[in-house]
Amino acid sequence: MRLTRPFRKWPLLVLCIVAGLFAGGNPAQAAPKAKNVIVLIVDGCSAEQYTFARWFKGAPLSFDPYRVGAVQTYIADSVIADSAPAASAFATGVRTSDKFISMGPHPGTISGVPVPPEDLRYRPLATVLEGARLLKKSTGIVATSRVTHATPAAYVAHTVSRSNENDIMEQAVYQGIDVVFGGGRRLLIPKELKGQRIDGANLYEALKGWGYQIVENRQDLEKTGSGRVFGMFAPSHMDPEIDRSRLHPDQPTLEEMTRKAIELLSRDPEGFFLMVEGSQVDWACHANDPAYLLSDLLAYDRAVAVALDFAKRDGRTLVLAMSDHNTGGFSIGNHASNGIYPQMNVEAFLDPFRRMQASSVRMWELIAPDRTTARVKAVVKEGWALDIADEDAQQILTLASAYKDSAYQAIGEVLCPKYTYVGWTTHGHCGGDVPLHAFGPGKPSGVLAAPDIARVCADAMGFDLHKLTQRLFVSAAQAFADGRVAIDQSDPANPVVTIAAAGKTAELPVNQNRLKLGERLVALEGVVVYVPNTDRAYIPLQAVHMIRGTRAALPKITP
Repeated sequence: MRLTRPFRKWPLLVLCIVAGLFAGGNPAQAAPKAKNVIVLIVDGCSAEQYTFARWFKGAPLSFDPYRVGAVQTYIADSVIADSAPAASAFATGVRTSDKFISMGPHPGTISGVPVPPEDLRYRPLATVLEGARLLKKSTGIVATSRVTHATPAAYVAHTVSRSNENDIMEQAVYQGIDVVFGGGRRLLIPKELKGQRIDGANLYEALKGWGYQIVENRQDLEKTGSGRVFGMFAPSHMDPEIDRSRLHPDQPTLEEMTRKAIELLSRDPEGFFLMVEGSQVDWACHANDPAYLLSDLLAYDRAVAVALDFAKRDGRTLVLAMSDHNTGGFSIGNHASNGIYPQMNVEAFLDPFRRMQASSVRMWELIAPDRTTARVKAVVKEGWALDIADEDAQQILTLASAYKDSAYQAIGEVLCPKYTYVGWTTHGHCGGDVPLHAFGPGKPSGVLAAPDIARVCADAMGFDLHKLTQRLFVSAAQAFADGRVAIDQSDPANPVVTIAAAGKTAELPVNQNRLKLGERLVALEGVVVYVPNTDRAYIPLQAVHMIRGTRAALPKITP
């Protein structure tokens, strides 16, 4: 499209607007202290999806009355965020690079984002969950994905790639989190027992040995009344909500997991921090699947309602609800509605979606063994109640072949424009601001930068994230410049930091909170992180003090 002359001054105007947006909003109103903080993240969603769900529900969403502003989702090296760096900003207060999990960014940043200082690059960044734990609060993570997936991982682990799920699970286990609910059982179990751990560790048995209850279905979840709990409800991800009741009714809902997590964590007199993710709205939007989107977004809505109900009764709980980014470029309206949108009534708009009973993921599972037009038509008829044409079925098969592992994405792409009045612009993420909802002491307002979310949480609980990072992640090489620091990788799957200094020899297994000092084995207040990109190891300051025999108290993390 050619710009006419009057519009050629727009780039300058746009730059001025963007510069203003970078400034962010008011992170918190006087930041009163909260005993508890609950962060709820609906992955891959924005305002248009909320409107869609509201029409389908026929009532306001639980969080509608509490919209207070918006969140700028861009990351250090892109205007469009991935979940890993976006959630890392929410967790640490620092914008980071694509695929990074609560690690300082690499030097390459986009225009408008400052180049990170040298001491921040590739450095583990402490999270609000770790801060809550040091304040002696109970902590919890709930997700419908694997608990090692990008968003929950950002709160419990530190690595330069979200794909390092073995490391993420090990760090999550050694963080001592009180409640963990979601999928990912296979990452607790070694390969020889049909799991996916490459280090030979059986973290399942380790958790049991430390007194954790292990639950694997909704019935056992309901019976759980106290103590530390790992709820692993699927080998990998949990089912889409639209398919769950038929395929795996033993899996709990997001609402049920959230309610149980709050019930268990709220027993702590010191308070708690809880992160809840509605993980699969993102995947629904990647798939351009309106049925999957609606069911999982409304499941998230019910989980937020549980959190808000508790916060209203408690009076000392901050609730934040937002997305990490948008996905799919969803719109109410498409080319089919061009000439009729002024007459679009609710019933005509909603009718196709009320008849959809399966996700496109499930439908493709049924199509894949017999990739014929007849099979596609039969499955779509059963799952979405649509009588599609032969050419539509063939187009789905052609696109599916091109999409390979994401073959299911072809279904929504082909059928939505022709059989519904919703539209999509991409199978990827989008870069717009997302709505922010908040309730309780220390609630923010305005347009916030993504890192402000972490600062709001930290301020509400009463600690300083920078001080926390300095306490939990000290460069071993710098701390022991007068000694010898090495990374023992004789077993590549189980690296160990070895330190010889002050007449002592210490061993610290990577991804664990363990210090072996002579014959002593000590549990540390944070995990050990090794960064291959810089060949540096980071250890808690507590370990430095113990190796050197320093008796000074650890620095406070409170302002």
